[in-house]
Amino acid sequence: MSVLTGTGALARLIVRRDRLLLPVWGLLAAVYPASIASSTAALYPTAEDLHGAADAATANLSQVATRGPVFEASVGGLTAYTVSSAGAMLLGLVSMLLVIRHSRVEEESGRRELVGAGAVGRHAPLTAVLAVVLAANLVIAVLMAGALIGAGLPASGSCALALSLAAAGWTFAAVGAVTAQLTQSAVAARGMGVAVFIAFFLIRAVGDVGGAAWLSWMSPLGWTARTRAFADERWWVLLLLLALVVLLAGIAYRLSARRDLAAGSLPARLGPSAAAPGLRSALALAWRLHRGQLLGWTAGFAVGGLALGGAVSGEIEEQIEAPQIMEMIARVGAGDAEPVDFFVNYLLSMLAWIVAAYGILSALRLRTEETEGRADLLLATPTSRVRWALGHLVMAVTGQAAALIALGAGAGFAYGASSGDLGKLPLVLGAALAYLPAVWAMTGIAVLLAGLLPRLSMAAWGIWVVFILLDVFGMLGQVDESVLVVIPFVHVPWVVLGQVTVAPLVLLSAVAAALGAVGLAGLHRRDIA
Repeated sequence: MSVLTGTGALARLIVRRDRLLLPVWGLLAAVYPASIASSTAALYPTAEDLHGAADAATANLSQVATRGPVFEASVGGLTAYTVSSAGAMLLGLVSMLLVIRHSRVEEESGRRELVGAGAVGRHAPLTAVLAVVLAANLVIAVLMAGALIGAGLPASGSCALALSLAAAGWTFAAVGAVTAQLTQSAVAARGMGVAVFIAFFLIRAVGDVGGAAWLSWMSPLGWTARTRAFADERWWVLLLLLALVVLLAGIAYRLSARRDLAAGSLPARLGPSAAAPGLRSALALAWRLHRGQLLGWTAGFAVGGLALGGAVSGEIEEQIEAPQIMEMIARVGAGDAEPVDFFVNYLLSMLAWIVAAYGILSALRLRTEETEGRADLLLATPTSRVRWALGHLVMAVTGQAAALIALGAGAGFAYGASSGDLGKLPLVLGAALAYLPAVWAMTGIAVLLAGLLPRLSMAAWGIWVVFILLDVFGMLGQVDESVLVVIPFVHVPWVVLGQVTVAPLVLLSAVAAALGAVGLAGLHRRDIA
Protein backbone atom coordinates (compact mmCIF):
# COMPACT_ATOMS: atom_id res chain seq x y z
CA MET A 1 0.00 0.00 0.00
CA SER A 2 1.31 3.45 -0.95
CA VAL A 3 1.83 6.18 1.67
CA LEU A 4 -0.72 8.26 -0.31
CA THR A 5 -3.44 5.61 -0.56
CA GLY A 6 -6.85 7.12 0.20
CA THR A 7 -5.81 10.74 -0.42
CA GLY A 8 -8.63 11.38 -2.89
CA ALA A 9 -11.35 10.01 -0.61
CA LEU A 10 -10.08 12.03 2.34
CA ALA A 11 -9.93 15.19 0.21
CA ARG A 12 -13.57 14.70 -0.79
CA LEU A 13 -14.48 14.21 2.88
CA ILE A 14 -12.76 17.49 3.81
CA VAL A 15 -14.64 19.34 1.07
CA ARG A 16 -17.92 17.85 2.25
CA ARG A 17 -17.30 18.77 5.88
CA ASP A 18 -16.38 22.35 4.97
CA ARG A 19 -18.95 22.79 2.21
CA LEU A 20 -20.27 25.92 3.94
CA LEU A 21 -17.01 27.45 5.17
CA LEU A 22 -15.02 27.11 1.94
CA PRO A 23 -17.50 28.96 -0.35
CA VAL A 24 -18.16 31.74 2.18
CA TRP A 25 -14.46 32.27 2.85
CA GLY A 26 -13.63 32.08 -0.84
CA LEU A 27 -16.32 34.55 -1.90
CA LEU A 28 -15.36 37.06 0.79
CA ALA A 29 -11.66 36.87 -0.09
CA ALA A 30 -12.30 37.04 -3.84
CA VAL A 31 -14.55 40.12 -3.87
CA TYR A 32 -12.69 42.10 -1.19
CA PRO A 33 -9.90 43.53 -3.44
CA ALA A 34 -12.34 44.41 -6.22
CA SER A 35 -14.56 46.31 -3.76
CA ILE A 36 -11.51 48.23 -2.53
CA ALA A 37 -10.54 49.02 -6.12
CA SER A 38 -14.01 50.40 -6.88
CA SER A 39 -13.99 52.49 -3.69
CA THR A 40 -10.49 53.80 -4.44
CA ALA A 41 -11.49 54.83 -7.95
CA ALA A 42 -14.52 56.67 -6.57
CA LEU A 43 -12.64 58.38 -3.74
CA TYR A 44 -9.68 59.53 -5.84
CA PRO A 45 -10.93 60.25 -9.38
CA THR A 46 -7.90 62.26 -10.61
CA ALA A 47 -4.17 61.59 -10.81
CA GLU A 48 -3.58 64.47 -8.40
CA ASP A 49 -5.92 62.87 -5.86
CA LEU A 50 -4.14 59.55 -6.22
CA HIS A 51 -0.70 61.09 -5.71
CA GLY A 52 -1.98 63.00 -2.69
CA ALA A 53 -3.37 59.83 -1.14
CA ALA A 54 -0.15 57.93 -1.82
CA ASP A 55 1.99 60.69 -0.31
CA ALA A 56 -0.23 60.90 2.77
CA ALA A 57 -0.12 57.12 3.23
CA THR A 58 3.66 57.08 2.91
CA ALA A 59 3.99 59.89 5.46
CA ASN A 60 1.82 58.08 8.01
CA LEU A 61 4.15 55.57 9.69
CA SER A 62 1.24 53.78 11.39
CA GLN A 63 -0.27 52.97 8.01
CA VAL A 64 3.09 51.91 6.61
CA ALA A 65 3.46 49.55 9.58
CA THR A 66 0.01 48.01 9.19
CA ARG A 67 -0.27 47.99 5.39
CA GLY A 68 3.20 48.31 3.94
CA PRO A 69 4.66 50.71 1.37
CA VAL A 70 2.91 52.25 -1.64
CA PHE A 71 4.75 51.30 -4.84
CA GLU A 72 2.53 53.09 -7.37
CA ALA A 73 0.22 56.13 -7.10
CA SER A 74 -2.58 54.58 -9.12
CA VAL A 75 -5.90 52.88 -8.44
CA GLY A 76 -4.19 49.52 -8.74
CA GLY A 77 -1.21 50.55 -6.63
CA LEU A 78 -3.41 51.90 -3.81
CA THR A 79 -5.60 48.80 -4.02
CA ALA A 80 -2.56 46.55 -3.62
CA TYR A 81 -1.33 48.72 -0.73
CA THR A 82 -4.71 48.51 1.00
CA VAL A 83 -5.39 44.79 0.61
CA SER A 84 -1.94 43.15 0.71
CA SER A 85 -1.69 42.94 4.49
CA ALA A 86 -5.38 42.27 5.21
CA GLY A 87 -5.67 39.81 2.32
CA ALA A 88 -2.58 37.90 3.45
CA MET A 89 -4.10 37.71 6.92
CA LEU A 90 -7.47 36.50 5.63
CA LEU A 91 -6.03 33.82 3.36
CA GLY A 92 -3.03 32.92 5.52
CA LEU A 93 -4.71 32.51 8.90
CA VAL A 94 -7.78 30.71 7.56
CA SER A 95 -5.58 28.35 5.52
CA MET A 96 -3.43 27.61 8.56
CA LEU A 97 -6.44 26.95 10.79
CA LEU A 98 -8.02 24.67 8.18
CA VAL A 99 -4.87 22.56 7.95
CA ILE A 100 -4.67 22.25 11.74
CA ARG A 101 -8.39 21.44 11.92
CA HIS A 102 -8.08 18.51 9.51
CA SER A 103 -4.79 17.19 10.84
CA ARG A 104 -4.02 17.79 14.50
CA VAL A 105 -7.66 18.16 15.60
CA GLU A 106 -8.51 14.86 13.87
CA GLU A 107 -5.74 13.11 15.76
CA GLU A 108 -6.60 14.73 19.08
CA SER A 109 -10.26 13.68 18.80
CA GLY A 110 -9.40 10.09 17.83
CA ARG A 111 -11.03 10.22 14.40
CA ARG A 112 -7.68 9.92 12.64
CA GLU A 113 -7.12 6.56 14.36
CA LEU A 114 -10.47 5.30 13.09
CA VAL A 115 -9.67 6.47 9.57
CA GLY A 116 -6.23 4.86 9.81
CA ALA A 117 -7.86 1.49 10.46
CA GLY A 118 -8.87 1.46 6.77
CA ALA A 119 -6.78 1.47 3.62
CA VAL A 120 -5.17 4.84 4.26
CA GLY A 121 -1.50 5.63 3.69
CA ARG A 122 0.71 7.30 6.27
CA HIS A 123 0.81 10.66 4.47
CA ALA A 124 -2.68 10.58 2.95
CA PRO A 125 -4.42 12.76 5.61
CA LEU A 126 -1.78 15.51 5.47
CA THR A 127 -1.64 15.39 1.68
CA ALA A 128 -5.43 15.58 1.41
CA VAL A 129 -5.80 18.68 3.55
CA LEU A 130 -2.85 20.44 1.90
CA ALA A 131 -4.27 19.64 -1.54
CA VAL A 132 -7.72 21.00 -0.63
CA VAL A 133 -6.41 24.20 1.00
CA LEU A 134 -3.89 24.91 -1.74
CA ALA A 135 -6.53 24.29 -4.42
CA ALA A 136 -8.99 26.54 -2.58
CA ASN A 137 -6.44 29.36 -2.53
CA LEU A 138 -5.80 28.90 -6.23
CA VAL A 139 -9.51 29.07 -7.03
CA ILE A 140 -9.78 32.21 -4.89
CA ALA A 141 -6.87 33.72 -6.84
CA VAL A 142 -8.59 33.04 -10.16
CA LEU A 143 -11.87 34.59 -8.95
CA MET A 144 -10.00 37.52 -7.39
CA ALA A 145 -8.07 38.27 -10.58
CA GLY A 146 -11.27 38.08 -12.61
CA ALA A 147 -13.04 40.48 -10.25
CA LEU A 148 -10.14 42.95 -10.37
CA ILE A 149 -10.01 42.83 -14.16
CA GLY A 150 -13.77 43.33 -14.21
CA ALA A 151 -13.28 46.41 -12.03
CA GLY A 152 -11.13 47.90 -14.78
CA LEU A 153 -7.62 47.16 -13.49
CA PRO A 154 -4.79 45.83 -15.69
CA ALA A 155 -4.70 42.06 -16.10
CA SER A 156 -1.00 41.71 -15.25
CA GLY A 157 -1.26 43.54 -11.94
CA SER A 158 -4.54 41.80 -11.09
CA CYS A 159 -2.98 38.38 -11.56
CA ALA A 160 0.14 39.36 -9.61
CA LEU A 161 -1.90 40.62 -6.65
CA ALA A 162 -4.18 37.57 -6.65
CA LEU A 163 -1.30 35.09 -6.88
CA SER A 164 0.72 36.86 -4.18
CA LEU A 165 -2.21 36.63 -1.75
CA ALA A 166 -2.80 32.99 -2.69
CA ALA A 167 0.91 32.37 -2.06
CA ALA A 168 0.46 33.83 1.43
CA GLY A 169 -2.35 31.31 1.96
CA TRP A 170 -0.12 28.48 0.74
CA THR A 171 2.75 29.62 2.99
CA PHE A 172 0.74 29.63 6.20
CA ALA A 173 -1.04 26.42 5.26
CA ALA A 174 2.44 24.88 5.23
CA VAL A 175 3.22 26.61 8.56
CA GLY A 176 0.07 25.02 9.98
CA ALA A 177 1.17 21.63 8.68
CA VAL A 178 4.47 21.98 10.55
CA THR A 179 2.97 23.17 13.85
CA ALA A 180 0.42 20.34 13.67
CA GLN A 181 3.32 17.88 13.76
CA LEU A 182 5.21 19.57 16.57
CA THR A 183 2.61 19.37 19.35
CA GLN A 184 -0.14 16.95 20.31
CA SER A 185 -2.54 19.78 21.23
CA ALA A 186 -4.58 21.59 18.59
CA VAL A 187 -4.71 24.68 20.79
CA ALA A 188 -0.91 24.74 21.04
CA ALA A 189 -0.58 24.19 17.29
CA ARG A 190 -2.87 27.16 16.58
CA GLY A 191 -0.99 29.29 19.11
CA MET A 192 2.36 28.48 17.54
CA GLY A 193 1.02 29.21 14.07
CA VAL A 194 -0.47 32.55 15.08
CA ALA A 195 2.79 33.44 16.87
CA VAL A 196 4.72 32.73 13.66
CA PHE A 197 2.33 34.95 11.70
CA ILE A 198 2.67 37.79 14.22
CA ALA A 199 6.47 37.47 14.17
CA PHE A 200 6.56 37.70 10.37
CA PHE A 201 4.15 40.64 10.46
CA LEU A 202 6.30 42.53 12.99
CA ILE A 203 9.49 41.86 11.02
CA ARG A 204 7.85 43.23 7.89
CA ALA A 205 6.39 46.23 9.73
CA VAL A 206 9.69 47.19 11.40
CA GLY A 207 11.52 46.84 8.11
CA ASP A 208 9.06 49.02 6.21
CA VAL A 209 8.81 51.72 8.89
CA GLY A 210 12.55 51.86 9.47
CA GLY A 211 13.40 51.84 5.78
CA ALA A 212 15.38 48.61 6.25
CA ALA A 213 14.42 46.77 3.07
CA TRP A 214 16.68 43.85 3.97
CA LEU A 215 14.60 43.22 7.11
CA SER A 216 11.33 43.22 5.16
CA TRP A 217 12.84 40.57 2.89
CA MET A 218 13.23 38.33 5.97
CA SER A 219 9.44 37.90 6.14
CA PRO A 220 7.23 36.12 3.59
CA LEU A 221 4.62 38.82 4.28
CA GLY A 222 7.20 41.26 2.94
CA TRP A 223 7.59 39.09 -0.13
CA THR A 224 3.88 39.20 -0.95
CA ALA A 225 3.95 43.02 -0.98
CA ARG A 226 7.15 43.05 -3.02
CA THR A 227 5.64 41.29 -5.97
CA ARG A 228 4.81 44.96 -6.69
CA ALA A 229 1.40 44.38 -8.25
CA PHE A 230 0.49 47.19 -10.67
CA ALA A 231 4.04 48.61 -10.34
CA ASP A 232 6.41 46.70 -12.68
CA GLU A 233 5.53 43.28 -11.25
CA ARG A 234 8.30 41.05 -9.92
CA TRP A 235 7.07 37.59 -10.83
CA TRP A 236 10.22 35.91 -9.53
CA VAL A 237 9.20 36.73 -5.94
CA LEU A 238 6.39 34.19 -6.31
CA LEU A 239 9.06 31.53 -6.88
CA LEU A 240 10.56 32.40 -3.48
CA LEU A 241 7.20 31.89 -1.84
CA LEU A 242 6.68 28.62 -3.70
CA ALA A 243 10.11 27.40 -2.61
CA LEU A 244 9.29 28.23 1.02
CA VAL A 245 6.02 26.31 0.75
CA VAL A 246 7.83 23.26 -0.61
CA LEU A 247 10.45 23.49 2.15
CA LEU A 248 7.88 23.77 4.95
CA ALA A 249 5.74 20.98 3.49
CA GLY A 250 8.82 18.77 3.28
CA ILE A 251 9.57 19.45 6.95
CA ALA A 252 5.97 18.61 7.86
CA TYR A 253 6.14 15.29 6.01
CA ARG A 254 9.49 14.48 7.62
CA LEU A 255 8.12 15.18 11.11
CA SER A 256 4.96 13.19 10.38
CA ALA A 257 7.00 10.15 9.38
CA ARG A 258 9.08 10.25 12.57
CA ARG A 259 6.37 10.58 15.24
CA ASP A 260 3.66 8.32 16.63
CA LEU A 261 0.00 8.82 15.80
CA ALA A 262 -1.65 11.39 18.13
CA ALA A 263 1.76 12.37 19.50
CA GLY A 264 3.79 15.47 18.75
CA SER A 265 7.44 15.78 17.82
CA LEU A 266 7.92 17.97 20.88
CA PRO A 267 7.46 16.14 24.20
CA ALA A 268 4.22 16.98 26.01
CA ARG A 269 4.46 18.53 29.46
CA LEU A 270 2.69 16.40 32.05
CA GLY A 271 0.08 18.14 34.18
CA PRO A 272 -0.27 17.84 37.97
CA SER A 273 -1.66 14.59 39.37
CA ALA A 274 -4.40 16.47 41.26
CA ALA A 275 -6.42 19.51 40.24
CA ALA A 276 -5.77 22.83 41.96
CA PRO A 277 -8.36 24.05 44.50
CA GLY A 278 -9.33 26.79 42.08
CA LEU A 279 -10.89 24.24 39.71
CA ARG A 280 -13.80 23.30 41.96
CA SER A 281 -16.53 24.96 39.88
CA ALA A 282 -17.68 25.05 36.27
CA LEU A 283 -16.83 28.75 36.08
CA ALA A 284 -13.30 28.11 37.37
CA LEU A 285 -12.79 25.41 34.75
CA ALA A 286 -14.11 27.72 32.04
CA TRP A 287 -11.65 30.40 33.16
CA ARG A 288 -8.82 27.87 33.00
CA LEU A 289 -9.81 26.89 29.45
CA HIS A 290 -10.40 30.43 28.18
CA ARG A 291 -7.80 32.48 30.03
CA GLY A 292 -5.03 32.23 27.44
CA GLN A 293 -7.37 33.18 24.63
CA LEU A 294 -8.95 35.98 26.68
CA LEU A 295 -5.66 37.54 27.74
CA GLY A 296 -4.16 37.22 24.27
CA TRP A 297 -7.13 38.82 22.53
CA THR A 298 -7.34 41.61 25.11
CA ALA A 299 -3.66 42.45 24.68
CA GLY A 300 -4.06 42.31 20.91
CA PHE A 301 -6.96 44.74 20.97
CA ALA A 302 -5.04 47.11 23.22
CA VAL A 303 -2.21 47.17 20.68
CA GLY A 304 -4.73 47.47 17.85
CA GLY A 305 -6.40 50.40 19.60
CA LEU A 306 -3.08 52.20 19.95
CA ALA A 307 -2.35 51.61 16.26
CA LEU A 308 -5.83 52.82 15.31
CA GLY A 309 -5.51 56.02 17.32
CA GLY A 310 -1.98 56.61 16.08
CA ALA A 311 -3.09 56.21 12.46
CA VAL A 312 -5.49 59.14 12.86
CA SER A 313 -2.91 61.86 12.54
CA GLY A 314 -2.96 65.06 10.62
CA GLU A 315 -1.84 63.44 7.38
CA ILE A 316 -4.90 61.24 7.11
CA GLU A 317 -7.35 64.13 7.03
CA GLU A 318 -6.49 64.75 3.38
CA GLN A 319 -7.41 61.15 2.58
CA ILE A 320 -10.85 61.18 4.19
CA GLU A 321 -12.10 64.67 3.35
CA ALA A 322 -13.71 63.45 0.13
CA PRO A 323 -17.33 63.84 -1.07
CA GLN A 324 -17.93 60.10 -0.74
CA ILE A 325 -16.83 60.17 2.90
CA MET A 326 -19.09 63.13 3.58
CA GLU A 327 -21.98 61.14 2.08
CA MET A 328 -21.23 58.27 4.45
CA ILE A 329 -21.23 60.70 7.39
CA ALA A 330 -24.60 62.02 6.32
CA ARG A 331 -25.89 58.45 5.96
CA VAL A 332 -25.29 57.79 9.67
CA GLY A 333 -27.10 61.00 10.58
CA ALA A 334 -24.13 63.19 11.58
CA GLY A 335 -23.72 65.61 8.70
CA ASP A 336 -21.89 68.26 10.75
CA ALA A 337 -19.35 65.83 12.26
CA GLU A 338 -15.61 66.05 11.69
CA PRO A 339 -14.36 63.51 9.12
CA VAL A 340 -11.57 62.36 11.47
CA ASP A 341 -14.11 61.62 14.21
CA PHE A 342 -16.16 59.63 11.72
CA PHE A 343 -13.05 57.71 10.68
CA VAL A 344 -12.28 56.78 14.29
CA ASN A 345 -15.82 55.57 14.95
CA TYR A 346 -15.91 53.69 11.66
CA LEU A 347 -12.71 51.81 12.48
CA LEU A 348 -14.09 51.02 15.93
CA SER A 349 -17.17 49.51 14.29
CA MET A 350 -15.01 47.34 12.02
CA LEU A 351 -12.85 46.11 14.90
CA ALA A 352 -15.97 45.45 16.96
CA TRP A 353 -16.88 42.81 14.36
CA ILE A 354 -13.67 41.00 15.32
CA VAL A 355 -14.69 41.23 18.98
CA ALA A 356 -17.96 39.59 17.94
CA ALA A 357 -15.90 36.81 16.35
CA TYR A 358 -14.17 36.29 19.69
CA GLY A 359 -17.56 35.81 21.36
CA ILE A 360 -18.69 33.34 18.70
CA LEU A 361 -15.44 31.39 19.05
CA SER A 362 -15.82 31.25 22.86
CA ALA A 363 -19.51 30.30 22.73
CA LEU A 364 -18.91 27.51 20.23
CA ARG A 365 -16.39 26.04 22.66
CA LEU A 366 -19.52 24.48 24.17
CA ARG A 367 -20.02 22.44 21.03
CA THR A 368 -16.34 21.51 20.85
CA GLU A 369 -16.32 20.25 24.45
CA GLU A 370 -19.47 18.27 23.68
CA THR A 371 -18.34 16.61 20.45
CA GLU A 372 -14.90 15.72 21.82
CA GLY A 373 -16.41 13.96 24.83
CA ARG A 374 -15.08 16.21 27.59
CA ALA A 375 -18.54 17.52 28.45
CA ASP A 376 -19.67 13.97 29.29
CA LEU A 377 -16.97 13.68 31.94
CA LEU A 378 -17.98 16.95 33.58
CA LEU A 379 -21.73 16.33 33.37
CA ALA A 380 -21.25 12.94 35.04
CA THR A 381 -20.63 14.96 38.23
CA PRO A 382 -23.35 16.95 40.06
CA THR A 383 -22.66 19.86 37.65
CA SER A 384 -25.79 20.69 35.64
CA ARG A 385 -25.78 21.44 31.93
CA VAL A 386 -26.83 25.04 32.46
CA ARG A 387 -24.05 25.65 35.03
CA TRP A 388 -21.53 24.12 32.67
CA ALA A 389 -22.75 26.22 29.73
CA LEU A 390 -22.98 29.41 31.78
CA GLY A 391 -19.29 29.08 32.69
CA HIS A 392 -18.31 29.30 29.01
CA LEU A 393 -20.92 31.97 28.30
CA VAL A 394 -19.68 34.18 31.15
CA MET A 395 -16.15 33.96 29.79
CA ALA A 396 -17.42 34.88 26.32
CA VAL A 397 -19.31 38.00 27.36
CA THR A 398 -16.73 39.21 29.88
CA GLY A 399 -13.95 38.59 27.36
CA GLN A 400 -15.79 40.75 24.84
CA ALA A 401 -16.16 43.50 27.43
CA ALA A 402 -12.44 43.32 28.26
CA ALA A 403 -11.51 43.43 24.57
CA LEU A 404 -13.69 46.48 23.89
CA ILE A 405 -12.34 48.28 26.96
CA ALA A 406 -8.77 47.59 25.81
CA LEU A 407 -9.62 48.69 22.26
CA GLY A 408 -11.38 51.88 23.35
CA ALA A 409 -8.76 52.82 25.92
CA GLY A 410 -5.87 52.26 23.52
CA ALA A 411 -7.53 54.08 20.63
CA GLY A 412 -8.74 56.94 22.85
CA PHE A 413 -5.31 57.48 24.39
CA ALA A 414 -3.46 57.44 21.05
CA TYR A 415 -6.10 59.60 19.34
CA GLY A 416 -6.09 62.10 22.19
CA ALA A 417 -2.29 62.21 22.28
CA SER A 418 -2.03 62.77 18.51
CA SER A 419 -4.65 65.55 18.60
CA GLY A 420 -3.37 67.12 21.83
CA ASP A 421 -6.68 66.54 23.62
CA LEU A 422 -6.70 63.57 26.02
CA GLY A 423 -10.31 64.46 26.83
CA LYS A 424 -11.17 62.34 23.78
CA LEU A 425 -10.20 59.18 25.68
CA PRO A 426 -13.52 58.72 27.57
CA LEU A 427 -15.45 59.59 24.40
CA VAL A 428 -13.69 56.94 22.31
CA LEU A 429 -13.90 54.43 25.17
CA GLY A 430 -17.65 55.04 25.39
CA ALA A 431 -17.95 54.59 21.62
CA ALA A 432 -16.20 51.22 21.85
CA LEU A 433 -18.37 50.05 24.76
CA ALA A 434 -21.50 51.07 22.87
CA TYR A 435 -20.87 48.04 20.64
CA LEU A 436 -21.01 45.65 23.60
CA PRO A 437 -24.76 44.83 23.28
CA ALA A 438 -24.30 44.22 19.54
CA VAL A 439 -21.41 41.80 20.01
CA TRP A 440 -23.40 40.09 22.78
CA ALA A 441 -26.25 39.63 20.29
CA MET A 442 -23.87 37.87 17.88
CA THR A 443 -22.74 35.63 20.75
CA GLY A 444 -26.41 34.93 21.51
CA ILE A 445 -26.89 33.68 17.95
CA ALA A 446 -24.01 31.22 18.43
CA VAL A 447 -25.45 30.01 21.75
CA LEU A 448 -28.89 29.64 20.16
CA LEU A 449 -27.53 27.45 17.37
CA ALA A 450 -25.33 25.38 19.72
CA GLY A 451 -28.30 24.78 22.02
CA LEU A 452 -31.16 24.22 19.58
CA LEU A 453 -29.47 23.19 16.33
CA PRO A 454 -26.05 21.87 17.34
CA ARG A 455 -25.28 20.33 13.95
CA LEU A 456 -25.71 23.78 12.40
CA SER A 457 -23.71 25.64 15.05
CA MET A 458 -20.95 26.53 12.56
CA ALA A 459 -23.57 28.53 10.63
CA ALA A 460 -22.90 31.26 13.20
CA TRP A 461 -19.76 32.06 11.21
CA GLY A 462 -21.73 32.30 8.00
CA ILE A 463 -24.18 34.72 9.63
CA TRP A 464 -21.23 36.75 10.90
CA VAL A 465 -19.72 37.04 7.41
CA VAL A 466 -23.06 37.92 5.77
CA PHE A 467 -23.75 40.61 8.37
CA ILE A 468 -20.30 42.14 7.83
CA LEU A 469 -20.81 42.30 4.06
CA LEU A 470 -24.26 43.84 4.47
CA ASP A 471 -22.89 46.37 6.94
CA VAL A 472 -20.00 47.42 4.68
CA PHE A 473 -22.10 47.67 1.52
CA GLY A 474 -24.88 49.37 3.47
CA MET A 475 -22.40 52.06 4.57
CA LEU A 476 -21.65 52.61 0.89
CA GLY A 477 -25.36 52.96 0.15
CA GLN A 478 -25.53 49.74 -1.89
CA VAL A 479 -28.03 47.88 0.35
CA ASP A 480 -31.58 48.97 1.15
CA GLU A 481 -32.09 50.13 4.75
CA SER A 482 -35.02 47.72 5.20
CA VAL A 483 -32.53 44.84 4.89
CA LEU A 484 -30.00 46.37 7.27
CA VAL A 485 -32.36 46.35 10.27
CA VAL A 486 -31.49 42.69 10.97
CA ILE A 487 -27.84 43.62 11.68
CA PRO A 488 -27.22 44.40 15.37
CA PHE A 489 -24.37 46.82 14.62
CA VAL A 490 -26.60 49.10 12.53
CA HIS A 491 -28.52 50.09 15.66
CA VAL A 492 -25.44 51.17 17.66
CA PRO A 493 -25.15 54.98 18.06
CA TRP A 494 -21.94 56.63 16.83
CA VAL A 495 -20.82 58.11 20.14
CA VAL A 496 -17.71 59.85 18.78
CA LEU A 497 -20.02 61.80 16.45
CA GLY A 498 -22.18 62.91 19.35
CA GLN A 499 -24.96 60.34 19.03
CA VAL A 500 -26.10 59.13 22.47
CA THR A 501 -29.21 56.92 22.35
CA VAL A 502 -29.79 54.40 25.13
CA ALA A 503 -32.95 52.67 23.86
CA PRO A 504 -31.28 50.68 21.02
CA LEU A 505 -28.59 49.44 23.40
CA VAL A 506 -31.19 48.27 25.92
CA LEU A 507 -33.12 46.51 23.14
CA LEU A 508 -29.97 44.80 21.81
CA SER A 509 -29.07 43.65 25.33
CA ALA A 510 -32.57 42.18 25.73
CA VAL A 511 -32.30 40.41 22.38
CA ALA A 512 -28.90 38.99 23.32
CA ALA A 513 -30.26 37.75 26.66
CA ALA A 514 -33.29 36.18 24.97
CA LEU A 515 -31.16 34.39 22.37
CA GLY A 516 -28.86 33.05 25.06
CA ALA A 517 -31.77 31.93 27.25
CA VAL A 518 -33.43 30.05 24.38
CA GLY A 519 -30.12 28.40 23.51
CA LEU A 520 -29.54 27.31 27.10
CA ALA A 521 -33.10 25.96 27.31
CA GLY A 522 -32.50 23.93 24.16
CA LEU A 523 -29.23 22.58 25.56
CA HIS A 524 -31.04 21.60 28.77
CA ARG A 525 -33.69 19.61 26.90
CA ARG A 526 -31.78 17.91 24.08
CA ASP A 527 -29.45 14.92 24.10
CA ILE A 528 -25.71 15.47 24.49
CA ALA A 529 -23.72 14.29 21.49
